[in-house]
Amino acid sequence: MSLRRPLSLFASLLLLGGCGAEVAEEGGSMGEARSALHTGIDLAVADLGVTCDEGQVATVTGAVVNEAPTGIDPSVAGIYAGDPAQGGTLLATVNVPWLVGKERYAFQVPVQVPEGTQRLFVVADHTNFFPEDSEENNTGSVALAAGGGCLVNQAPVALCQDVTVVADASCGASASIDNGSYDPDGFPQPLSRSFSPAGVYPVGTTPVTLTVSDGMDSASCSATVTVVDAAGPVAGGSKDLVLPRTLGADYKTVTLADCAQPAVDTCGGTLDLQQAGTIVRVESDESEDALFSLALFKCRDIVLSADRKSAQLRAESSLLGNGRVYTVVYSVEDASGNATLGSCKVKVPSLQGILSVGVGPAYCQGTGCPAGTGGGLLCPLL
Repeated sequence: MSLRRPLSLFASLLLLGGCGAEVAEEGGSMGEARSALHTGIDLAVADLGVTCDEGQVATVTGAVVNEAPTGIDPSVAGIYAGDPAQGGTLLATVNVPWLVGKERYAFQVPVQVPEGTQRLFVVADHTNFFPEDSEENNTGSVALAAGGGCLVNQAPVALCQDVTVVADASCGASASIDNGSYDPDGFPQPLSRSFSPAGVYPVGTTPVTLTVSDGMDSASCSATVTVVDAAGPVAGGSKDLVLPRTLGADYKTVTLADCAQPAVDTCGGTLDLQQAGTIVRVESDESEDALFSLALFKCRDIVLSADRKSAQLRAESSLLGNGRVYTVVYSVEDASGNATLGSCKVKVPSLQGILSVGVGPAYCQGTGCPAGTGGGLLCPLL
């Protein structure tokens, strides 16, 4: 009675080129014909490691895995000093028994490592006896450290941390997420660091990956760089708007854009005052009940809009004065919430056409008005 498994018979038939096996065309290689087969055979190397004994002796550990769902006949794995594809030296072999589908065969083999060896390789079915569906997972390797031999290279350790920095004048910032990455053995090369993305980071939060390498092994970690815009915008100058004096001391609607030059922000560029600005208060250097004519005075000379984007200002000035000056104090805010106070002036000439330079607030409406700048003596009585 034969103990040979069905897949063993199938594999033998494939190797003999019979029972549905494809035959290489004239001029083609046997390797090309083998790669075209669909055999259901797939061996792999897994969990490769190495431990040290004395001198140049190392114990190689790992497993050969039957990745296919069906069984496979005994095979032989090879242990090499250096890449066998580039002339590595065979140090030992591992006799792998018959494996059922998905079975693992763990091995532990001592080897004498040639001086100068930097990497050991293990190749499943190293003689290519079995025509496998995939040869890419047949090989595993492990690095050895300085001087080769039994010393195992210790992989570097990548350590990251989230960082927050303030934007510079270019609205960006350089930063490092490295939190003390290191190489335990300093071999074989000094530790190198690379960041992706690298360079100057924009305002906001950017995910960054740090990769450290010792020239043989590498490690990575990730964190975020948050760049904060902490600089407020620069308020623009006053346009020194002039409101012609009217006979009826009429209201004129004045917006921030009418009164002030645009503000400029490091990160936001030129700011639209109607969007980014808010009137805080409006001051007048003449009282609310200043005599407008020989028989007339007006009240409520300043009326702020509900959204604080404009104000109604009376186009009047005192009959006995040298012209009225309204001072509009406003706040302009950038997209990051940084605010700056600015001011602009609106002038109403005197009856003689004189434009005053202003003398301190006498009447005010809004937030933060100076003391003593409420209503006049007469207006509160009306």
